[in-house]
Amino acid sequence: MIKIHDDIFYPIYEYLYLFVMVIYMAQMTPDTGRMVGGLSGDPIPLLIPIVLTIILLVRNPISFAHSKLWTLVGIMLSWSIAVCYKFHDFSSSNLSYYFFLLYAIFIAFIHIRIYGRDLFPIYEHIMVVFSTVSLVLWGMSVLIPPMSGLFHLFPETAFGNNVLYLFNWMDPLKGQSYGSLIRNAGCSWEPGRFAIMLIPAIVTNLSREGILFRGNTKIIILLLALASTFSTTGYSIVFLIYTIFWLNDFSAKSILSFVFIALPFAVAIFSLDFMAEKIQDKANFEGLTRERMHNINYNAKMYGDEYLGSLDRIESAYFEWANFKKEPLIGYGRNNDHSWFRQEVTKNFALTGGLVKIFAQYGFFIGFYLYVLLFYSSIKISRTCWFRQKFAFAVALLGSSLSYPVFCIPIFTAFWFYGLFCYEEDEIAIDAEETYEEDDEYAGDFCLNENANDE
Repeated sequence: MIKIHDDIFYPIYEYLYLFVMVIYMAQMTPDTGRMVGGLSGDPIPLLIPIVLTIILLVRNPISFAHSKLWTLVGIMLSWSIAVCYKFHDFSSSNLSYYFFLLYAIFIAFIHIRIYGRDLFPIYEHIMVVFSTVSLVLWGMSVLIPPMSGLFHLFPETAFGNNVLYLFNWMDPLKGQSYGSLIRNAGCSWEPGRFAIMLIPAIVTNLSREGILFRGNTKIIILLLALASTFSTTGYSIVFLIYTIFWLNDFSAKSILSFVFIALPFAVAIFSLDFMAEKIQDKANFEGLTRERMHNINYNAKMYGDEYLGSLDRIESAYFEWANFKKEPLIGYGRNNDHSWFRQEVTKNFALTGGLVKIFAQYGFFIGFYLYVLLFYSSIKISRTCWFRQKFAFAVALLGSSLSYPVFCIPIFTAFWFYGLFCYEEDEIAIDAEETYEEDDEYAGDFCLNENANDE
């Protein structure tokens, strides 16, 4: 059994299963990106999560006779057929994109039905583990620069070296550093992605503990890991989330502490040299070109001519908007080759995440439906998991998706569809005026979802 919170323990296999899912969620290497797309190549990385999930289901049987699951599958399957028909492309390579869409839905359903509300504290615990490992190794690499020789012994990634999928050391020569200080990418392919993986864990801790630092070791570790990423996206989202929680009760004390503590602290953080340097880097064509060429060279070795690099979030948002205007009703689909950008601009660059991307890929109606589900899930999470802010999780995922895709990514998809697939009997309505002490009877009630077999 693995200790999760206070006196609560979890079965080893169920814990390690989610641990592996988080590694795939991080997508440090092409192999751990196989849950998102790509049927070709080594089958082992593709089969590992499938086999592990089958074992999970054997250990925790659930019923798939769920009307909301099959309604969602029917909607997305109908949309997939319509997109394939529109572009006259029923090739196996194109159909694989829609296979992974349905795959992501079923994996999310399994995660939610088996783990229930326990998914959140377990995820928080796992991210604390990854944060601890990354802080130790990152700290050693900063304090002992000669250790770079040791990191170079491990397999190469886009920006550094993969240390057993637990830590991705960022090579200063590949652009992920500020001066002599390298960034912490944790278990992901780059620091910003690791930052948005930390956000749901931070929100979970905030919702359970409130704004509490004394004795709250988990939040300190998570925030230190976030700080070491030097991610403007991560910093901005956490500041916004803390602001929402800080002003929750609108008391004079909270408002004064926000004005005289939180705001000055935020101003100080965003005034640091590295933050200004990040902004300047966006205007530094030579620096951007050098960093992009490192990315291009790595991806050229890994993927050949299929994909060479990614555009910046601002550039991507502009082109995704253009994609949406070309196909506003059903979108260009999950195959980027059918987008206006790939057809008319270039085939050698990919567009990163963003709020517009959902509409560009899925069209207005499906895109709107998906965002409604996200906000619905955020409300459900607040009721089943004692989240004090109904839209905190939605804000966190929307903010994260400004820079990175989160939909159809392992774990993120479970958060997105939680409201659709969660057990109704798990729902606990909590009045915003209740104190945390009044919820103590539930606070430690984390165990393997007992409803999994009660279909």
